[in-house]
Amino acid sequence: MASTIDLRRADERFHTRAGWLDSKHSFSHHWDPTNTHFGLLLVSNDDTVAPGTGFDTHPHRDMEIITWVLDGGLVHQDSEGHNGVIYPGLAQRMSAGTGPARSA
Repeated sequence: MASTIDLRRADERFHTRAGWLDSKHSFSHHWDPTNTHFGLLLVSNDDTVAPGTGFDTHPHRDMEIITWVLDGGLVHQDSEGHNGVIYPGLAQRMSAGTGPARSA
């Protein structure tokens, strides 16, 4: 069986703008229910976050979160108060719960 690649350039992706957040979704349950996963990978967004803003502390369950900063710096803080600044040249991986849920 031949594999196919569905190349979606940034300007072709679903775009969310919510004041402080400008997000382009590579695949997303927001707009294309037939394109919501890539194996265990659930979400892949290119996000631009306005300085001094961001998400409030919020829970994640059974997943890995990878953050890669291209420009500026990003403070990431968990619900237990652990935090750090991620800046270009660094990537961060956080585990929540047991990691990604695997399908049977």
